[in-house]
Amino acid sequence: MTQSARCDRARGCLFGLAIGDALGAPLEGLSAQQVRSHYGQVEDFVDGVRAWKRKPYRWRMPGLYTDDTQQALVLADVLVRRGSMDQAEVAALYLRMAQPKGGYLGAHRAVGRSFRQVLAELERGASPLETGQDSAGVGAAVRIAPVALYHHVDVEAMVDAVLKASLITHRDVRSLAGALLVALAIRRLLNDEDARSGSFPLRLAADLAPLEDRLVNALADRVVGARFVRGLSTAIAKVERLLELPREHALQALVDEANRHGPKEPCRRATMGFPPACVPTCLYYLLTTDSFEEALVEVVNLGGDADSAGAIIGALAGAHYGAASIPERWMNGVRNRDGLERYADALARPADFAVDLPDLVATERQLSEEEDACRGCMRASRSSGGDLGANRRL
Repeated sequence: MTQSARCDRARGCLFGLAIGDALGAPLEGLSAQQVRSHYGQVEDFVDGVRAWKRKPYRWRMPGLYTDDTQQALVLADVLVRRGSMDQAEVAALYLRMAQPKGGYLGAHRAVGRSFRQVLAELERGASPLETGQDSAGVGAAVRIAPVALYHHVDVEAMVDAVLKASLITHRDVRSLAGALLVALAIRRLLNDEDARSGSFPLRLAADLAPLEDRLVNALADRVVGARFVRGLSTAIAKVERLLELPREHALQALVDEANRHGPKEPCRRATMGFPPACVPTCLYYLLTTDSFEEALVEVVNLGGDADSAGAIIGALAGAHYGAASIPERWMNGVRNRDGLERYADALARPADFAVDLPDLVATERQLSEEEDACRGCMRASRSSGGDLGANRRL
């Protein structure tokens, strides 16, 4: 693969992550039926007001990604500036983005309970080696794409960096395996492997299974959920047999399989923020759709943890199809387009672009302030009887 083609796939991967995140964010927590009721089929960025009329904190500035992409950019920034996954620097950057405290924790947006706890422990002086949470969330998998972009040549360096990045926030075997699986898939796609060539899920499962064993054995004193070791590789391998099933039957099979791997609450949606549900579902849609656009539209319209699922399928599809395949309306509509492009280029060619990175904290703080002001305009318009339900830019 030429350098220009690899850069196009790197851009596609990072833009895909951000675009999928922004498309899905206003739909998070809705069922597929509720998405259809409020929006029909979502094919562009929306503000979320139709679905969340009485919950202004759920309103979004169209085209703006959430904490999922922000945390991915933190990893990208540290990798390119430091040349390695420096856990202390990642933790410091998370804390810098949280200051000063405000309604959205400084520059952080849409932060979940688990990550808030991580920030609180870091603020109290805890080591990033000790802040990983026990919940089996999908956040580590959502933000991991920059590690695969940076270490696409060296799989051992990639695995080491994935675990260092993920253990700051997650200790559950299923979360760590989810991050490893997404990174492994992106690495294969960047190295010009055709996901449609057959048995892609089986090859990924074969990559992942020994790594699941390794992380349980090597990190026995730090990880939890060891009884679910090889759960994700098992779920991924079973995707292969779903590819010819009708969509409805395949989705139910994905849910049923996820429930075999110990979710805290019963899994009812394939896009639940639980790695054995969300990650296999995104891989399934990558293999059963024919374009970047189709893959993202199908996944975010399922609702559930739509921003996380959107980010994962966006990263996978972007690495598969490249940035040239992304619809121009999404490229023009996503916020911080220039910053995303610079980070993608720096990850693909760090020696050439490391000095040209933006100030991440300043950029994200400005975007968060813009979204906060945007919500104020939405409230004022709603109070005066304006139409806030349109799929429009604000």
